[in-house]
Amino acid sequence: MKFTDEQRAAVAADAATRYRAGETWAMIAESYRLTSTYVRRLTVARHDIRFRRWGQQPLADVDEVARRRDDGQTLDQIAEDLGCSRQAIRTARETAQSAPVTRYPRLSQRRDPTADEIAELRGLYEACPQAPRNREGSRAVRGAEGRALAEACRTVVDDGVPMETLSVALGRGATWLHWLLGCHDLRPATRPVQSTSRRTRGAAVE
Repeated sequence: MKFTDEQRAAVAADAATRYRAGETWAMIAESYRLTSTYVRRLTVARHDIRFRRWGQQPLADVDEVARRRDDGQTLDQIAEDLGCSRQAIRTARETAQSAPVTRYPRLSQRRDPTADEIAELRGLYEACPQAPRNREGSRAVRGAEGRALAEACRTVVDDGVPMETLSVALGRGATWLHWLLGCHDLRPATRPVQSTSRRTRGAAVE
């Protein structure tokens, strides 16, 4: 596909915004089905880009993120207001807590998904292309559209909805969301479980 000058300018403007917000060139290029090298060259020719080191993400103000989270804002709302990526917001939260934020909510923080969240996620699922050789209505979720769906799902999980609960609410199997997040390397980190076997054995001996 050959782009016009207007289309190239639009891609460059979008890429500049997304790169500054924390996305990689590869992530941006995937959504346009282009190479990361082409998108990078297209962008730096039109915008003043300050390159990040590999793996480096822009940081959000830790105190500001904590204040907004305490006020009840979601990760998406904070990221939009501060002009950062969701990953930058998660990094700020982890810095404030001095420990990684698990994607599995504690019992006291768990909730059910809202009707608006389910409607949004179903819309993202329907936006994915028809899956080949599958039953009618099944969608291919390994591409850029599936990535958008997976990121939106993980945001809801980050906000306290268990993966199994969300998966079932979307009309899928209990482990479907776990599989989807795994496809895009977005699967939650597990919380370490403290074994009680030693305590139980000790009580039996006594």
